[in-house]
Amino acid sequence: MILWTVTANRLADGAVMYLQADQRWGGSLDAAWTAEEKEAAEALLGWARKQPHVVCDPYVLPLRREGALLAPLSARERIRAEGPAPMLARLGYASRMEPNRQAG
Repeated sequence: MILWTVTANRLADGAVMYLQADQRWGGSLDAAWTAEEKEAAEALLGWARKQPHVVCDPYVLPLRREGALLAPLSARERIRAEGPAPMLARLGYASRMEPNRQAG
């Protein structure tokens, strides 16, 4: 079953944000508000677009439930949700990545 939520980027620093049930923005996908109907998410998208001082470019995001967690359907959205390192590790690129250098 596909679930829907609203996502955007925080205007102050570009951080990925998800709409929560109390109509606040949060950084945790697992705390995001979800709907079973895309139309319900689109209705809240209108509200989100009226917050240009908080977030930019909100849009409706399709998700699925994986156990107790929410997971975006596309690779792009998984990278937005998790950051690039977990996706690179799953694709087998982590071993090729240069280790973090210590400042010295």
